[in-house]
Amino acid sequence: MPGFSFEYLFFIVFAVTALASGLGVVFVRDPIKAALSLIGCFFSLAVLYLLQAAELLAVLEVLVYAGAIMVLFVFVIMLVEHHDEPIVKHSMFSRVAAGVKVGAIFLVTINLLATVARAGADFQANVTQLPEDFGSPAAVGRVFFSDYLFHFELASVLLLIAIVGAVIISREDPKPDGEGEAN
Repeated sequence: MPGFSFEYLFFIVFAVTALASGLGVVFVRDPIKAALSLIGCFFSLAVLYLLQAAELLAVLEVLVYAGAIMVLFVFVIMLVEHHDEPIVKHSMFSRVAAGVKVGAIFLVTINLLATVARAGADFQANVTQLPEDFGSPAAVGRVFFSDYLFHFELASVLLLIAIVGAVIISREDPKPDGEGEAN
């Protein structure tokens, strides 16, 4: 066990918080509460990135995921949700689904532990020396806009198509002339 430090304490607290809020996303029935739990998970991950000295990833996690993506999720939930209908019907299927979720979490945990055990104790000896500016915004931007420019533009077009499609689907069809008018 490593010696006590505040960094280690913060890691434990925010790792447990990330796991608990991730489980909240899976097991909470109310979609708004699940989305709020996902926001908590994103913030916990941002703190874990900060503890690893990955400031750019932490800022991007908060801005992109906890900000923009979650606003989109909540917008879609509010657009689709009907309050007069139960979101999840209580049935035998929901009980079986809970068991499947727990089993899946167990399998992922076992797989993760096996992967870490296979990595071995000499992991640090195999790490290559990284460049001085590795992970800086300038280095990430240089690689992003030189090697991955086409992918960036393709993602922009796909997001634009998705937004236009969502607007078209969410519009109510206008009633033809004469319908819906009182005589």
